[in-house]
Formats: sequence, structure tokens, C-alpha cells
Amino acid sequence: MQVGVIVAGVLASGLWHKFSTTSNMAMPFPAGLLYSYGVIGFVIPFAWLIFALVLRRSPRISDDVKGLSFGFGIIVLIALAIFVIYADVSPVFRIMWSLSGDA
Repeated sequence: MQVGVIVAGVLASGLWHKFSTTSNMAMPFPAGLLYSYGVIGFVIPFAWLIFALVLRRSPRISDDVKGLSFGFGIIVLIALAIFVIYADVSPVFRIMWSLSGDA
């Protein structure tokens, strides 16, 4: 799920990049960040996966802590989804604010 969120976010920011270059608009920072460095975002799910596997394989770790690693993965997924949605929706608000007549 985490990888899918990152892939969808990078693809959507690529669409915003295409739109901003064809209409000579500046791309907002979060969308530009996701467009330029989105591939580095794959480190996040892989780091969580390695962390969770190390915890799962250790016999000295209690089952409660092993369950917390799953909950932490859900929190990471939600955080990634919030950032990706913000990064890919913020250009819409910027366009709408620039069309409001404030020059």
C-alpha cells in the first residue's frame, strides 16, 4: 500500500508538471518536491519493512511490540497519503486563488 501511494503521488505530480510547463505556471513546492525526489520516497516503505521483519524474527521481542510495528506501518501509510494528497491537490488551490482576481 505504501509503495502504491508513492507511485500514485509521483504520477500525479508528473501530470501537474506537464500542466505547469505547458501553461507557463510555477509548480508549487510540495508537488515539485514529489516530482523531483519522489523516487527517494521508496526508502520509507523499505525501511519500515526491514524494521518490521527484524522485529518479527526476534524471539526476545514481545508480541505487543510486534503488533506495534504493524500499527506504525499504518501510521506511515496515512502520513504518506496525506502528504501525497496535499502535494497533488495544492496546485488546484493555487490556480483557483490566482483566478480570483487578486493580482
